[in-house]
Amino acid sequence: MGYKLLKIWVFIGVLSVASSGCTSLKSLQGNIEYQNQQLKETYYQVVIESHDGTELTATVFQPAMAKGASAPLIVHAHGFGVFRMSTPYSLYAQVALSGEAALKAWKNGYWVISYDHRGFGSSEGKISLMSPDKEVKDVSSVIDWAIQNIPDLARDGKDYRIGMVGESYGGGAQLLASVFDERIDAIVPITTWHDLNLLIEPGASKTLLGAILYYGGDIASGFDIDKESSQLFKNGFANQLTEENIHDLNLRSLSYYCGKKSYPQADALLIQAFTDTALNVNHALWNRDCFQQANKEVRTLLIQNGHNVPLTDGITRIPFYTNDSKVNCDEQTLITSDIILSWWDLKLRSQQAASAMVPEYCITFDESKGISIVGRDIETRSYQIQEQVMTAGMSGRIEWLMQPVDMVFDWFRWGKDSDALSEEVKGGYMRPLFIPLQKSQSQSDVFGIPTIDLSLNNAGEEDPLVFVGLGVKRSSKSRVELIDYQIKALKGREIRQQELPAVSVRLQQGDTLGLLVYGYHSHYMFQGSFWPDETRLQGTLTLPFLAQNN
Repeated sequence: MGYKLLKIWVFIGVLSVASSGCTSLKSLQGNIEYQNQQLKETYYQVVIESHDGTELTATVFQPAMAKGASAPLIVHAHGFGVFRMSTPYSLYAQVALSGEAALKAWKNGYWVISYDHRGFGSSEGKISLMSPDKEVKDVSSVIDWAIQNIPDLARDGKDYRIGMVGESYGGGAQLLASVFDERIDAIVPITTWHDLNLLIEPGASKTLLGAILYYGGDIASGFDIDKESSQLFKNGFANQLTEENIHDLNLRSLSYYCGKKSYPQADALLIQAFTDTALNVNHALWNRDCFQQANKEVRTLLIQNGHNVPLTDGITRIPFYTNDSKVNCDEQTLITSDIILSWWDLKLRSQQAASAMVPEYCITFDESKGISIVGRDIETRSYQIQEQVMTAGMSGRIEWLMQPVDMVFDWFRWGKDSDALSEEVKGGYMRPLFIPLQKSQSQSDVFGIPTIDLSLNNAGEEDPLVFVGLGVKRSSKSRVELIDYQIKALKGREIRQQELPAVSVRLQQGDTLGLLVYGYHSHYMFQGSFWPDETRLQGTLTLPFLAQNN
């Protein structure tokens, strides 16, 4: 009881400082008595009791409002291992796309609530990895609190005008909450999942990334991950997911509800990143299909940057997580947070002019080039992979050292490439095997989800394990780039119709496109054999190309 009382007094003290001289204190006492009052721009901290009694800490950002005015509500949900946007000056508000967009919404007259998920920050409870019975219901509890306590929320005829934004873990909260709570009108899930099983990758999990997520989240939350979720992570690391584990992951995935035709009830602006090595673009494409099946409006923005592993996924990126602050779509440069604000203006304020500022379907090739693909068809091309030999367990182990060497070598390289694809084959022993498939004769754009059939044979009793991705060798260069850092584990002797991570790449005349096969990749640390194992492979790769405009 004394602890509760102390929290109340601390809360009142914080509130008094945050709201000195303005009317925000009144908004904590219910939205009926204080309707139609002039409000000043401010923010304050609150404690929200959730559906099961768990106390969630939140920051309410109150917009400046004239007497008699109303404003929509934006709920901001943070990512895994971090905390809410507690002030306009917090790191979240300054460097995270979802925080920047939420802050911009507040400055443009929206109510904003940023809350700590249970187990994180100042909120109580244990982390259950977005359980429908816990974290997802927490979203509805935050909305319940807002309706009861915030004055002058804008209505849309049937209820209130409510939007959401958040990345990764906070993106999953939006997708699932939109299935269960019809009051949510417009969401912006950023770099999040469709099927959580695919984050762990049963059979050969991404151990390095998984360890960063698990141990980083556990430490950041004060070791508040519940026992069931901890065991699920451990089973995933050991490639020993049980049927119960898989079922639990299904319940936390939009894919499960779409399969049952229990669809999301909000419109969505989906933002996903091609170089995101935790949650690739496939998730956004599948989510897009689900929203279309639900007959909801869905717009899609595929940017470059999301989750990443430092050094492994590039040496010039902000470590662990970053998003593109601006995107180029058909030669038009747009501020990403402005796109999100325009989406809310369109859906929550019915400002039809804002529609032009929200691309319907835009993909990027790098941080300076992107195109709208509305009306563009996808053409598939199949390539035969002739038998090749590589060393599973070894090829790729020194790639971190050799890539910089290749870059230096290319500064002094001169002369033309060979026209024969067979002469472009590289690696296979200590370095990844590059199997060239096409030399581009003109500019062409690859976009979508490749599929592969592959036969793998080795002399051992255990099934072969390799890691594959698409590679490109630019004209007159020697270095082969792993496109978008996307890599996929393939285990077994006969692999059929396996989808690879979606990619986007613009090929110029003279560029060579091919398959990169690793026997070792740091994303899959401790997976596979540590001994040289000669493996033979052959098969078929099908790639998606954007049809040329007429």
